[in-house]
Amino acid sequence: MAVPQAILTDIEGTTTSISFVQDILFAYAKTHVRSYVIDNQSNPEVTQIIQEVKKITEMPNADLEQTISTLLLWMEQDKKITPLKTLQGMMWKEGYEQAAFQGHVYKDAYQALNRWHHEGIQLYVYSSGSVSAQKLLFSHALHGDMTPLFSGYFDTKVGGKRESISYRMIASEIGLSPEKILFLSDTIEELNAAREVGMQTRLLLREGSAMPTGCSHKSATTFDEIYFQ
Repeated sequence: MAVPQAILTDIEGTTTSISFVQDILFAYAKTHVRSYVIDNQSNPEVTQIIQEVKKITEMPNADLEQTISTLLLWMEQDKKITPLKTLQGMMWKEGYEQAAFQGHVYKDAYQALNRWHHEGIQLYVYSSGSVSAQKLLFSHALHGDMTPLFSGYFDTKVGGKRESISYRMIASEIGLSPEKILFLSDTIEELNAAREVGMQTRLLLREGSAMPTGCSHKSATTFDEIYFQ
């Protein structure tokens, strides 16, 4: 593989274990969403989220409990909806600051990201979690503050992760042609979308995941297996 000028990485299942996101972050948000929304309903950011939920559900007269129930349902369904992701990020900020947990990053990912950064490769993150949530995870990582390694972050505001236009927009934002960018993810549909616009791709098979039948993307079980000529 030729040396890319930029690397765009997913988080869940790529730099970070799925169990951390599901069992720690999502569980924390589900447990605290009701009290958090009630206690912070006068906060302009939370007020805006409540209004966005009402608009999306087409329930302008929904009361607070109905709105909270909608948020809980979206969490159960793992919806990639921007106001939900924004609220989760706000709750996780509270959790990180109270030391309820630290951000999990695989050791091999931490080491490779450091190496690529020092080699002059630009590093970017693209996750369905909000940009603020991404920064929180990497700034409170087990290995210390990793945010100086990254040149930028992207979330669902740029578009869905399975839509090729999102990757074209990201390449434009980065200022490079897609062919000069390597995208890392554990999800084939995301890799397909990135490749459609010309990005290089690599599938991460973490924690015993098997190579999917018919997958045409090169794979790696750790970041240690990703090297350039």
